[in-house]
Amino acid sequence: MTAPIVKTIEVPCTPDVAFSIFTRDITTWWPLGVNSVSAMEGETAKAVKLELKEGGTLTEIGHDGTIHNWGTVKVFQPGQHLQLAWHINAPESDATLVDVRFAPSGQGTQVELTHTGWEALGERADSMREGYNRGWVGVFEEAFKNAAKAQAA
Repeated sequence: MTAPIVKTIEVPCTPDVAFSIFTRDITTWWPLGVNSVSAMEGETAKAVKLELKEGGTLTEIGHDGTIHNWGTVKVFQPGQHLQLAWHINAPESDATLVDVRFAPSGQGTQVELTHTGWEALGERADSMREGYNRGWVGVFEEAFKNAAKAQAA
């Protein structure tokens, strides 16, 4: 069994604000030129869109306007919990699970991202996990944390 990825950060805003930045404002902080299908083609994606409801989709609008399906919203509890079946350009049956929780902590919010379900990827599980472990550093620990800090200022 492949171990989950767990990333935890503190941001200086309320859980509601942190959740809103993570969901509603995702296209403003996601590193589109580095972590996207377009980036794998040497281009910068136009946007990332998240439908703000259970059953909603997470999609990339590619550099050429192509829609790339990244995932499906499984849990949408504003200010508390977001869970995504993560299956970039793949069927949902091949999805891993990205779980993000928001909790009050000191002067702000603790945000914890847990990425599990690697067994859905079969033989690719370990290598995909390693790539995502590095990727979540730039996306979650840096880009999202910096966006939340900037909006709190």
